[in-house]
Amino acid sequence: MRLRHIEIFSAIMQTGSAIGAARLLNVTQPAISKMLRHAEQTVGFALFLRSGGKLVPTPEALRLQQELQPFDEQLARIRRVVSNLASGSEAPLRIAATPAIAHHLAPKAVALWCQAHPDSECLLSASHTRELLYSLLLNEVDIALTMQPISHPNLITTVVCDCDIYAIAPAQWWPQERLDTPITPDEIAGQPFISIDIRSHLGASVSAWLAGVSPPPDVKVTVQTYTLARSLVEARIGIAVVDHFTAKAGHADKVIQMRRIDLPTANKVYAITNRSRPAPKSANFLLEAIRSLPD
Repeated sequence: MRLRHIEIFSAIMQTGSAIGAARLLNVTQPAISKMLRHAEQTVGFALFLRSGGKLVPTPEALRLQQELQPFDEQLARIRRVVSNLASGSEAPLRIAATPAIAHHLAPKAVALWCQAHPDSECLLSASHTRELLYSLLLNEVDIALTMQPISHPNLITTVVCDCDIYAIAPAQWWPQERLDTPITPDEIAGQPFISIDIRSHLGASVSAWLAGVSPPPDVKVTVQTYTLARSLVEARIGIAVVDHFTAKAGHADKVIQMRRIDLPTANKVYAITNRSRPAPKSANFLLEAIRSLPD
């Protein structure tokens, strides 16, 4: 039997008629009938009996179907691969993001991505920016998300969205009427403070913003992730400065207070890709999903 014969035989077995097989394979019913006759002539025995507009499989056809089951499964997989290749989503989309993005922003965008690509897989991991860049250069991930601007000859940086910055404090730390006004550096002077590592983009920006404040903030703990900073704020250790994804996560209004900070430097979310290995087409949908999310 030729490959086309097997395909038509399987389609008839699934649908029970030449018309159903024609619809399944997107061809005409006469074409199916012609190919079926040719298949039966080739094998030398009848595959179906005609009965009331239906094609009833012969015992030989039922035995043949048993042998062809692995082929049918393989053919279905091939069709899925072709479909995924056409949409640019055959291989798993490998995403790496800094912890704040991975925990608070990426899940919402990935949920939209999964709805749009139900037959595809996504791999999501969290790392610091330096590790993200190594992973990109080693082709271990397809796209990296960070709040730190990157300049590297082998990498492409794309702005995805803006990222506001907030000072957060334990509940009832500030008077209610002050929550709608941006906080000033002087309001943090001498206050118990949870510092972000100054080697990070935001940490350096906050350090510059607080320069000259007297007395300086009373640093209690220094951390490397905004998520950890928020956990320490919830434990009532002091004030911290974090991105708005972290500040607004969960039931923020019940456990912390937040006030916007107007830093002199722009704060954005960036997508980083490898210049020599473009990300899969489905990565574009992920970035559009992030842009569509409400603040």
